[in-house]
Amino acid sequence: MKDVNNLPHLSTMLCSILLLLSVSACSSEAKNTNKSNLAFSDDVKAVVYIESPKVGTLLQLRGIAGKGVLIAKKDNRQEEQTTCVSSPIRFAAGDFGGDSIGIQSVEPIRLLIYSDKVAEKLIAGDEVVSEDYVITDQIESQLGDIKIESGLTLSYGFVLNPGEWSWSSVFGLDHDEVDCGLLKRLAL
Repeated sequence: MKDVNNLPHLSTMLCSILLLLSVSACSSEAKNTNKSNLAFSDDVKAVVYIESPKVGTLLQLRGIAGKGVLIAKKDNRQEEQTTCVSSPIRFAAGDFGGDSIGIQSVEPIRLLIYSDKVAEKLIAGDEVVSEDYVITDQIESQLGDIKIESGLTLSYGFVLNPGEWSWSSVFGLDHDEVDCGLLKRLAL
């Protein structure tokens, strides 16, 4: 008779943590985000700000989930002008840095997007996975595609998914036009 391993697989446990974090993150409102915490420099194409992410740990696994706001430059080539748009965004990250079991709030996460390709994907409503791009942090002098300003370390892999966890997201991603000065304030 063949022995069966009844222990859950590592990926199943990580998915369970992220699902639990996703459900708890849905309860917080991203619309109340203090947009003054977001800022842009001239090189920054977009800023992702997750105001109150939740972290869950299960022994050595650690996951972070939350929702926030994406502020991005949107070039209008026909009129040769730049406008800025705001839209909701979902965030999930994970690594193997856990050391206990529990769920708690952590500091806000701010990511600066320097890549036109990444910004265009997010504006179009497409998912962005960190392993497909060059990720840097505030210690490194190079910019990369995405720079972690706060709330994460380079040990995390993450996914940015524009939209909301609601039925309204079925009908497409809503963009609100915002003052581009908001983008500059967020990137600083």
